[in-house]
Amino acid sequence: MQKLIEKSCDKKVLFLENINGINSVKDLSSRRLCIIKTNFQDLHILKDLMKKYPKLEVWLTSERISKKEILAANRFGVKTVIPYPFDTKIISNFFNKKSKKEQEVPVCTCHSRLKGLKVMIVDDNRLNVELLAETLASSGLDITTFINPHDAAEAVSKEKFDLFLLDVMMPEVSGFDLAKIIRTSVLNADALIMFISALSDSDTKIQGYDLGSCAYIEKPFDVNVVRSQIFNTLKTKCLNDAINRTKDDFFAMIAHDLKSPVNSEIAALDLLMRSYENSDDVFKRDIVCDISVATRYMKNLIDNVLNKYKFDNNRTVLSKEKHSLNLLVIESIEETKYLMREKRQKAVFNNKTRKSNAMVDFLEIKRVLHNLIMNAIENSPKDTAIEMELSENKKYFVFSIKNETNGYTKINPDEIFNKFMTYAVENKRVGSGLGLYISKKIVEAHGGTIKVDIKNPKFVRFVFTLPKD
Repeated sequence: MQKLIEKSCDKKVLFLENINGINSVKDLSSRRLCIIKTNFQDLHILKDLMKKYPKLEVWLTSERISKKEILAANRFGVKTVIPYPFDTKIISNFFNKKSKKEQEVPVCTCHSRLKGLKVMIVDDNRLNVELLAETLASSGLDITTFINPHDAAEAVSKEKFDLFLLDVMMPEVSGFDLAKIIRTSVLNADALIMFISALSDSDTKIQGYDLGSCAYIEKPFDVNVVRSQIFNTLKTKCLNDAINRTKDDFFAMIAHDLKSPVNSEIAALDLLMRSYENSDDVFKRDIVCDISVATRYMKNLIDNVLNKYKFDNNRTVLSKEKHSLNLLVIESIEETKYLMREKRQKAVFNNKTRKSNAMVDFLEIKRVLHNLIMNAIENSPKDTAIEMELSENKKYFVFSIKNETNGYTKINPDEIFNKFMTYAVENKRVGSGLGLYISKKIVEAHGGTIKVDIKNPKFVRFVFTLPKD
């Protein structure tokens, strides 16, 4: 094999039939690549060899290679393990790449934008964890490492991370299992995930990508390539986050500027409506009513955009005072009566509480009621009733709102409260998908819960709770 290599490639390549033969080689300093056939025994010899000749590239080759043996090679600093026999073309490719790399002018890459980003590394092999952590150490990233995937799973629920680097094959909790936990967590559902594994079959890779991974890196890996891959992925994330923040700021600014004129328009339309209440001019009254309905819809949309911006940027501060939930519901029904009138709907409200006073932010809970009532109006047929009920148990006040469906019942309870989730297209309506998202945020900020009940396909029922104390 050595003669074949020298004939087809370069005399600077050395091939050894076994690892112990390294001691008999005298001209190692002139070699650039050493390929050793091995049974993965006595690998400790490599440690001194690579320390003595830092510029020498060492590959291992074997007729039988397993994950355990690859990891053993990695532990002693060998990044490349190839099957035996091998095609000498891979040696030519190695030298071609080296030559191109030497000709390239080094480019200074600034990683200042990555400083403070949080990365979690999880691998049951401590040496792999240390290698990855050392690879990323110069970037200013905030790196957290775990050998035990159970500890990592616990941390996922307590702290937000920007990127997870996960080994696939780990005892008890695999990297795929941990990825599922990450994807269903509150804090890290949108975090980036990369799998790093010695498993290279297509099915495993596809499974990784199906779990939302942005990359699948095979072991053994090139440290420089992986570092560049991670840095550039995080830079792209930073750029996208900046674009989204700019977009949110722009929409918030526009919504804020629109709020005052829309409120003035509603006040003027209310005054005009009162003047037409006893009028015989039905045509003009209906026109004013239609304009009022559209304007109130616009106001609700503007409020939801502003609240979405505040919640997403942690700028919402609740101002809680004692208020009657009963009066809040009655007031909300009164303010949405024009929307109901357009579809000839009626509100049926039943208060089952003795006293409904609760510590709440008046405007925010009214916003929740508005969103739920408007959602019921928009998603129920004409000439139907919207049933509302206020009740209580030992710890909570419970508000429910029930309406008939428009025939479209493919509602997913797990996603209906997501941001920008809307069934408006299916129902041939216009909708932002923010109303229920904002409502959930407000209710949870008050210490309550909100859910949807679709057990009966003819009806949709929303229920939210608010603490009594």
